Amino acid sequence: MDLKRNKKRQFLAGILFIFLLVFSNFLYSALPLEEKKEQNKAAKKNKLTFLPIIYYTPETKIAGGVGGLYYFRTSKSDLKSRPSSILMDFVYTGMKQVLLEFYPDIYIDSGKYHLMGTLFYKKYTEKFFGIGNTTSDDMEEDYNFRVARLDLSFLRKVSEKLYFGIQYEFEYNKITSVEEGGLLEKLDIIGSEGGTASGIGAVLNWDSRNNIFFPTQGSFYQISTKFFRQAFGSSYNFNRFNLDFRKYLPIFSSQALVFQGYVNLITGNPPFQLLSLLGGQNFMRGYYKGRYRDKNMIALQMEYRFPVWWRLGFVGFFGFGEVAEKLSQFRINSFKFTGGWGIRYKISREEGTNLRLDFGFGKGTVGVYVTVKEAF
Repeated sequence: MDLKRNKKRQFLAGILFIFLLVFSNFLYSALPLEEKKEQNKAAKKNKLTFLPIIYYTPETKIAGGVGGLYYFRTSKSDLKSRPSSILMDFVYTGMKQVLLEFYPDIYIDSGKYHLMGTLFYKKYTEKFFGIGNTTSDDMEEDYNFRVARLDLSFLRKVSEKLYFGIQYEFEYNKITSVEEGGLLEKLDIIGSEGGTASGIGAVLNWDSRNNIFFPTQGSFYQISTKFFRQAFGSSYNFNRFNLDFRKYLPIFSSQALVFQGYVNLITGNPPFQLLSLLGGQNFMRGYYKGRYRDKNMIALQMEYRFPVWWRLGFVGFFGFGEVAEKLSQFRINSFKFTGGWGIRYKISREEGTNLRLDFGFGKGTVGVYVTVKEAF
């Protein structure tokens, strides 16, 4: 039964990817020649695109809506500076989920300052499998909730590639229904009654990537920490420390081997919604997002990227990761493994934005993802 379901998912995702590929190419080819030339010239300046949104992930199933992506540079005289972007969308999914999202990523004063953030409202359904690295599929239960989230970082350039700044995170979560007889109904899991998380912190990053949307060389290293306290309006007291190290190695012509090491450490008493989550379209593709969750997570992944022809590219990826309540509980033989492959279609040659179709495989599980931008 699971095999038939997975084949159906892969078939539907393939059809969806082909549709999006043809549709996006049609929009571009339908432009008059002069307009294309002007558009290519404007690519170094400002560009606003509104498109219908269609994607697929295991967490949402097929999803559709409308979105806008605005590329721009705050300094009109500095066309070599990194482009800023604002992504906004409204989405309704096959799981009857509603998403309203806003993602600013803005470089100010020729990159002297960097403002990035997340602002969203979701009416959502998710699966919960309990907490820990050894939870079984039999523990699966659905719950419905509404969440509003604000996550902002404001950084200042310290040197050519180094940024330092402050962060603020706010999340209000209201659980509207849980499964009868499930773990969340017992209300002995922190966060099962809903609540507010509010925390401030600091972030330091080094960024030498040649492209922020599809990097093929350079590095990205980030260290961040946040402190959630009742004094800041939080229902919970906990701390989060995060390491995100990425390396992009060019090999041969336009090909790259990329690596990411990710560590998320939490102390205190966080709600289950804000524990370290293993799985999803960015970490450990193939596993449902949050299939395994706990205070601490370590994940390593690599990806081989190479162009094939025209705007098409191909990737192969591999990763392993684990969650644990305490650092002393991590074991090499307890790590989860994933691998897979994907197809890329370059929506914007100027900025390097890709439409991606990924097939991820874990132990007894398959994840199919149709979305935009790279996992890391």
